[in-house]
Amino acid sequence: MVGMFIGILCVFLAAGCASTGSYLKWKQIDTAAFLGSDAGKQAYNAIRFQTFGPNAEQLIGYFLYRDGIEVVTGEGIPVTRMGRKTLEEITSDYYGVRKSRMETSGSNLVLREVYRRDAVVGYTASDLNIDVQIWDITQDDGPAVLRLVYKDLRKEAEPFDVRRHRNW
Repeated sequence: MVGMFIGILCVFLAAGCASTGSYLKWKQIDTAAFLGSDAGKQAYNAIRFQTFGPNAEQLIGYFLYRDGIEVVTGEGIPVTRMGRKTLEEITSDYYGVRKSRMETSGSNLVLREVYRRDAVVGYTASDLNIDVQIWDITQDDGPAVLRLVYKDLRKEAEPFDVRRHRNW
């Protein structure tokens, strides 16, 4: 019993130490208007991430960010580093990946600009059902380090109950 208590306490302490950083604010922007702007034509460093778990179709998201920034994920998030891409290339990749997987669900990409110290540092482009959060975990005056985390907003499926499905 004491061992379990100490184990639980260690988990809480580790979680408290890992939660340093500040949540970066964002603003949703019009994707079509952004594509027509100068910023929309620029290439940014890009990563693609996706949900994982019990759902047959996994949701896809992207983070496009400026040079001089390091992005970390953790927690087993499947990430593909894509090099420098424009939003148009990201949109094309999104629909290409969904088509190759023969996926039928999913939304159009929702585009948000992410701010650090009142300046845009990047853009998230993701399915509507992913809550993407970017945290600034930069230490002291070092180079900017951002942590990407997300939550799959789809409702988890109810467990299968044979008693409710007897009339098969």
